[in-house]
Amino acid sequence: MKKHIDVLIIVLIFTSIAIGVFSNIKQEKAVDKSKLPTDVENDRMFQRWITNLKNKGLNIEADEFKLKESNEIYNTTWMTVSSIDEIGKKEEFESVINAHKDIKKVAFSPSEKIFVDYRNIDREDILSNQVRLYGLKEDKIIDARILDCSVRANCYFDRAYFIDNDVFVISEFSRNISKKDSITPICSKDQLCTYTVKVHVIDLMHNVRDEYESNPFDIILNEWINFF
Repeated sequence: MKKHIDVLIIVLIFTSIAIGVFSNIKQEKAVDKSKLPTDVENDRMFQRWITNLKNKGLNIEADEFKLKESNEIYNTTWMTVSSIDEIGKKEEFESVINAHKDIKKVAFSPSEKIFVDYRNIDREDILSNQVRLYGLKEDKIIDARILDCSVRANCYFDRAYFIDNDVFVISEFSRNISKKDSITPICSKDQLCTYTVKVHVIDLMHNVRDEYESNPFDIILNEWINFF
């Protein structure tokens, strides 16, 4: 019960800002969510990422990404919340943060109080097809499996970066099949398969993950992994 209450508290904290934005509803509705947000498209990390792909021969344009789905991100099954004020929690938090600095494929927020671990390896109870979010919001320590992808689809997380302390982006290469697909024949990472890129835009403040998907293309994934 305490776990559910803590999760509810953190969600309320992150969504409380919505109370004061009634006057901006019309303006927000005018934003075209079917395309990548402007702040993501203009971010230097996104521009560097997409330019690198083009330089390697994968011609993907920012305006081809279309919104595929939008979901809430906080899930009591995949998330634990604790108070930094509990005995020993501050020391534990600082230890976990320090242990993940200077590790490849671990991205930190500008405040350095939150990180995203998107390594494509098994890590304790985090699997290779899962992304871990860990950090401090207000006085709550969050530890969550924030995103997962389909192993059958040869999914591969290649980049993650923060836009600000609440919004971050994760890019995923995976076969052009549904996560629930169990019928389409296996196509290994060493074979020529049809893929798309999914750009996940995750907003901690508003408890939402928007997934944008590129047009399909054919590559041998293992030949590209070294470029990522």
